[in-house]
Amino acid sequence: MCGVIGLFHAGEEDVFPDAVNGLFQMQHRGQDACGIALADGRIVRHHKGIGHVREVFPSRPLPDFSGFVATGHVRYPTQGDNRVRNTQPHVVSTLRGTNLALSSNGDLTNYHTVRARLEEKGVDFLGTNDAELILKFIAWEHLEGGCSLLEAIRRMQREVRGAYSATLVTGDALYAIRDPWALRPLCFGTSGVLHVVASETPALDIARVDLVDEVGAGEVVHFGREGITRHPHPDVASVRHGSPVPAHCIFEHVYFSRPDSIAFGERVYDVRRRIGAWLARHEDEAIDVVVPVPDSSNAIALGYAHESGVPFEFGLIRNHYVGRTFIHPDQARRDDGVKQKFNPLRSVFKGRRVALVDDSIVRGTTLRKLTRMVRAAGAAEVHLRIGSPVTRHSCFYGVDTPDAEALIGSRMDEAGICAHLTADSLRYISVEGLREAAAGDGHFCMACFTGEYPEPVREQKASK
Repeated sequence: MCGVIGLFHAGEEDVFPDAVNGLFQMQHRGQDACGIALADGRIVRHHKGIGHVREVFPSRPLPDFSGFVATGHVRYPTQGDNRVRNTQPHVVSTLRGTNLALSSNGDLTNYHTVRARLEEKGVDFLGTNDAELILKFIAWEHLEGGCSLLEAIRRMQREVRGAYSATLVTGDALYAIRDPWALRPLCFGTSGVLHVVASETPALDIARVDLVDEVGAGEVVHFGREGITRHPHPDVASVRHGSPVPAHCIFEHVYFSRPDSIAFGERVYDVRRRIGAWLARHEDEAIDVVVPVPDSSNAIALGYAHESGVPFEFGLIRNHYVGRTFIHPDQARRDDGVKQKFNPLRSVFKGRRVALVDDSIVRGTTLRKLTRMVRAAGAAEVHLRIGSPVTRHSCFYGVDTPDAEALIGSRMDEAGICAHLTADSLRYISVEGLREAAAGDGHFCMACFTGEYPEPVREQKASK
């Protein structure tokens, strides 16, 4: 999972500070690396590195690192190792003076096939990152195929499968590009002179621009001196294998997005409140206190408490200097992260029957340790209430679940999971309950729960 941003200033003022601030608002989407590319009307310059936004960009890296067009990225490496060569934005520069830079969120499902075709044409790759492939496909079609940039993007969309929400910078323009399924979020807004594209709306808020809309499924939006031009996909159903509807990633509502974000037409906070209310309506245990696993479960637990009338307490205190444990790229860091991240308030738990609310169970790493922690703090009973269905299947679109064997839900039934987590009871929201809570247009990818992917998945990407 990653976060992208794109900016264009019609008055040709420097957007570097806004790019940094916007990426910082999406730091939760990627903690391992980040980068920014800027264009000044002619040249595209870029700077990227390993680390958080404020570590890589404590200040302007070079005096002339400025421009009125930008693309930026925060990275959590679902595919490709965590080296600078795989850090985004990726940049193409040619002797003809063409400069392009691209940042993307999402994973491709036919990466190896498309890469092999490009390599046969003489295209070189520096790393193993999906965004590099998208950029070099577009660049080859534009430069060698002799077509317009928009047509090059359309050719890419016809050949490349999977999820991508991308921002593309030329010397003097910005493009927003979304895959035909609209799997990953991508929105844009404007102040009239400053146009911003981002994975999440808080990046628009910090730039003081008004939300206009989401980039549509398969749509390309052009931002230039002449203004904003939208290019809906001319036949989006054809590249969705005939499907008339998109497939938004439901995990954005469950875990990834900030609660103050608007994703797929709904405020994430409101969706999570409705998830909690559903769990409360289906409760059959006597509960004394409801406690969230902070932070992504806070609104779910609040919705549960409001619907049930059970007191809400912050019984687990989070150390906010520890990152999100789910998106650490290795198990050892996840295990250590749980120990460092949470500390229980014994007064909240002592002698009480606790509904411990979490957004999901993917590996079971965090919740097993937390259940034991809560019991050791004096809880009489620990009842786990989960704001998503059982995760049984791998995601090939940008969530770090490439190996089904790592998913506890693929190895055990619910009774086995409950016993493994040492809980007194375990309940998940149903697939239909989650769909109802998510509202919006109702068109979601829930393949991680159901195994029903929006398109045939032929390639495994774990080897990348």
